[in-house]
Amino acid sequence: MVQNETSFLDLLHTLSLFSMKDFPEASILAALKVLKKRGHKEAVIWSGGRRTYYEIFERSIILSDFLLELGAIPGKDKLAFMSINVPQSPEIWYACSLLGFSFIPVNWRLKSQEIKYIYEHADIDIFIYNKENESEIKNAGLNPKISLSLDEGDENFYEDVIKDGRKKFGLSEKQDVEKRIEKISESLIMKIRKINVEKNVRRDERGGDKVGIIVYTSGTTGRPKGAQRNMKPISAMLLASSAAREFGIGRDDIHLVVSPLYHSAPFFFAQLTMAFGGTLVILPRFRVEPFFEAAHRYKTTSTFIVPYMLYEILENYDKLSGIYDISSITHFICGAAPLSPQKKRDFIKKIGNTLYEFYGSTETSINSILKPQDIEKKAESVGKIVPFCRVKIVDDNGKVCGVNEEGLIYVRSPFSMKGYYKDKSATDEITFDGYITAGDIGKIDQDGFLYILDRKKDMIISAGVNIYPAEIENELLKHQAVKLCAIVGVPDEKWGEKVKAFVVLKDGLKVSKDELENFLRERIAGYKVPREWEFVDSLPMTPSGKILKRELVKKDKSL
Repeated sequence: MVQNETSFLDLLHTLSLFSMKDFPEASILAALKVLKKRGHKEAVIWSGGRRTYYEIFERSIILSDFLLELGAIPGKDKLAFMSINVPQSPEIWYACSLLGFSFIPVNWRLKSQEIKYIYEHADIDIFIYNKENESEIKNAGLNPKISLSLDEGDENFYEDVIKDGRKKFGLSEKQDVEKRIEKISESLIMKIRKINVEKNVRRDERGGDKVGIIVYTSGTTGRPKGAQRNMKPISAMLLASSAAREFGIGRDDIHLVVSPLYHSAPFFFAQLTMAFGGTLVILPRFRVEPFFEAAHRYKTTSTFIVPYMLYEILENYDKLSGIYDISSITHFICGAAPLSPQKKRDFIKKIGNTLYEFYGSTETSINSILKPQDIEKKAESVGKIVPFCRVKIVDDNGKVCGVNEEGLIYVRSPFSMKGYYKDKSATDEITFDGYITAGDIGKIDQDGFLYILDRKKDMIISAGVNIYPAEIENELLKHQAVKLCAIVGVPDEKWGEKVKAFVVLKDGLKVSKDELENFLRERIAGYKVPREWEFVDSLPMTPSGKILKRELVKKDKSL
């Protein structure tokens, strides 16, 4: 149950800050109203310290002032942020909102060519990054108007900017924090207004249809596409209040951040927690023992994880739960990639009724939620459709399907993306009668539960018969020796395609392909059983947990 006293107006004020599209002055004034109630509360905790909401906002004002001094244009510029999870993340989000920038989170694992593509495609003006990405960024040959590094010793070191800004404004810990922030906020508002006059920035250019955030997709099927989000405060309020109710997130929550914050889902849940005045515990990346240790030390109450993280938690629970108590986590939220029905049941049995799975996409936001009480009976599903969202299943002829009939899943929601940035043809390709599809095949049963059968592009056609890899993968993951697996279609002269399995075994366990074949033959039709098997140490994945099947197919073709 959500524990919070956040009023409608408080939430609206907070979300006008996070929606990142309102007039900058309005965002600053809205934030000041909220800070009067929660400013002294801890907003962020990490291994090196803690910061309150007041401290984060003060730092975001200083950062905003610095960017304006270097020529940033409020309401117009685009800021890209490329980093592992760091405590500076929320203040950078705040600064984007205060200045009306479009915010572009960038995958820190990308290589120079990929970085260059996003930089040029998104028309980026400002780039903030950390040391781990420096060489790739240099190789990409970027030339942004402003760049900042999060690492000491670099030119334009982020923390030097904050330190120098405090000196510039004459700030000290002895001063009353509220008066301190009111003073620098007023200075920033005056500076923004002056620049708008000098640059002749019209009022309508600072609001309206301006894009608040562009999230580039993982690119599992090709070049990443930029999903544009531009939510009005009232829509953001509906999404936040609905999601908070469905997932049980409120002002008393301590949310453990381990998934990469450049990905839309962990980014959303981190912002949702802060919108209600909760606290973030930020780890740089997911590692199973540090996850247990942080949950134990800070008594975290919620976390967002992707399936492979859930598998790691399950596999190591018996060993680590004797050292660390993670029972304070009442909401394990899982999404971003398919989750094995058997693993859902195993989780509930071993850890408790704390697992919330959702289905959604970067393009359509959250579309359905499977709650703990429904897992035992409906583990094969991804839950019921969420409020304000409409889902229909459409067959290859464009006909809307009935109960338990399979087809492409289309979603209509006030929380869906505006479209792909500078790619109308790609937007049109996934749009049907005002609905958007992420390319997944599914059905809705007689109880209103949504099922994901597979991705259309992953479907295998062998001898003219459709085979869904997800069905085979779900059965294979029930074997006690199988940790991860991926099923793909590889070319076959006779059948067109044949089924191939890539399998990662659990540490210390062995099994032969014959054993696995026999295991599957007892559970699925013979034509679905893989004809080829390959045991591997790991599977290529996006950081959000999606298996890169095209890399497996490419690898197979090269053999």
